[in-house]
Amino acid sequence: MRSKRMQPIAHHAEQIQQQAVQVFVAAQQAVVDAHLQLEQLIEYRVEYSNNRVNAGLTALQLRDYQLFLHKLNLSIEQARSNIELKQQQCEKEKLIWLKTRSRSKALDVVIEKYQQQEAVLEARIEQKEQDEHASRISSKSKLW
Repeated sequence: MRSKRMQPIAHHAEQIQQQAVQVFVAAQQAVVDAHLQLEQLIEYRVEYSNNRVNAGLTALQLRDYQLFLHKLNLSIEQARSNIELKQQQCEKEKLIWLKTRSRSKALDVVIEKYQQQEAVLEARIEQKEQDEHASRISSKSKLW
């Protein structure tokens, strides 16, 4: 029957959909991790800024302090850019997952339709056999 021939295709589509959802979840986690990294960098900058007192620093220490803050700010900007990239990748993975889910569901609908058609056909065949059997019994009883 057609529904049974479609089962392996539907199973394969379901596996692809499961893989796509795993990749999507990993992409979501990467976005969360990137946000956490950014928060940590910002907290570190605030703590470092609050703990360092600019008064009493030599010119060399002040320059090193400003250079460090500059590098920290660059790291923060890079972390923000990283978040944007991870969010874009996450959206791509979401679209891929939705597409595979849609395909999997469509195959399930087709299989269900085939199963319904097969059930109707089976019922007709069974009814025809019962009618033929009843007809034979009826014709035999008329002969007696």
